[in-house]
Amino acid sequence: TSNLLFGHCVQISNETGSVSIQADKDFMSRIFIPDVKEEDKFSPTSLGIYANDLAFDPDSNEEQYFENSERNNILQLVWRLAKDEKTGMVVPTWPVVVTKQDIRLLNTVPMEVGLQYGFNYWNAVLTEGASKYIK
Repeated sequence: TSNLLFGHCVQISNETGSVSIQADKDFMSRIFIPDVKEEDKFSPTSLGIYANDLAFDPDSNEEQYFENSERNNILQLVWRLAKDEKTGMVVPTWPVVVTKQDIRLLNTVPMEVGLQYGFNYWNAVLTEGASKYIK
């Protein structure tokens, strides 16, 4: 039952029925760069590509990162999933930008909103180098 979720190892216990999901350490295709036409640059499906992670601090640990993210980021990515008819796996089809909480924006001038990339992203960039994930 390891190939149920693209990029992950899924284990289901025969005894208890419990499910364990972990990132596949050998999976390298972790960057999604949408092909956005000029006229669609500011649509709901592409807004997240312009958001930065406002929680990152190279001196923070994982707990501090998530505390900063809770304070500074209002957006996060959630993958839309679908079943791959050839493999039977559940695979991500498109990242969807969602708000982490109910928000109401009242300002009349442009502002930057933060998007949670996740501690694992920043930890990999620091330990393995950005060039490994950006081609």
